[in-house]
Amino acid sequence: MNGIDCFFEGLQLITRPGLRKYVIVPLLINMVVMAGFLAWGISSYDDWMASVQNTLPEWLSFLSWVIGILGVIVGVAILLYGFTIVGNIIASPFNAILSVKVEELLTGQKLTSETPLHLVIGRSIAREFSKLFYYLPRLAGLVILTLIPGLNTLSPFLWVFFGAWMMAIQYVDYAADNNELSFPALRDRLGASRLQAVLFGLMAYFLVAIPVVNLIVIPAAVAGGTVFWVHHLRPRAGGNV
Repeated sequence: MNGIDCFFEGLQLITRPGLRKYVIVPLLINMVVMAGFLAWGISSYDDWMASVQNTLPEWLSFLSWVIGILGVIVGVAILLYGFTIVGNIIASPFNAILSVKVEELLTGQKLTSETPLHLVIGRSIAREFSKLFYYLPRLAGLVILTLIPGLNTLSPFLWVFFGAWMMAIQYVDYAADNNELSFPALRDRLGASRLQAVLFGLMAYFLVAIPVVNLIVIPAAVAGGTVFWVHHLRPRAGGNV
């Protein structure tokens, strides 16, 4: 099963009656977070446009609509990234539970852990910050590269590749964390299946950018990431991956 198949298998799995109840809470959290980001974005945009119009000299006032369009594009990108990051942090314990149930369904084995529930919740949230600390320096490097003439011709392709790679890390990590695999070890295993990881991540990367659709994409990606874990990364009998 390739990375793309894993994503769509996850989308199909979350429609099953036995798993739907584990999707509801993350879905509601994502809806609240998105509504909050939209309200903040609309309010901030109006204030920002008023500031731009007051700052521009009268003879450049015709540029205000161009700046406005650019502001919308940049603002939507910021809102989507912000929504994804904040939503994943808040919903991480529930996403972890969804991942457990998907893995149990796929393997037919109970996923047991001696770690108390409150520590599991804390670990899930801490893991999100580990991913964030991995993500931000690389994001900053890409931004700098985008500003360098000549090299910036590569930046669109690098943005897509990086976005897909981060989506793979983000959503496969729930199953890895549930199986108590460290974050560096997960990156190593994903690196050994990089092509399939990027194919999986591409689906999440493009679909999560579509407003409203991204509400259901996130639980689908959690389930799909667990499918990817089971088929590509989970240790087999004898300790082999």
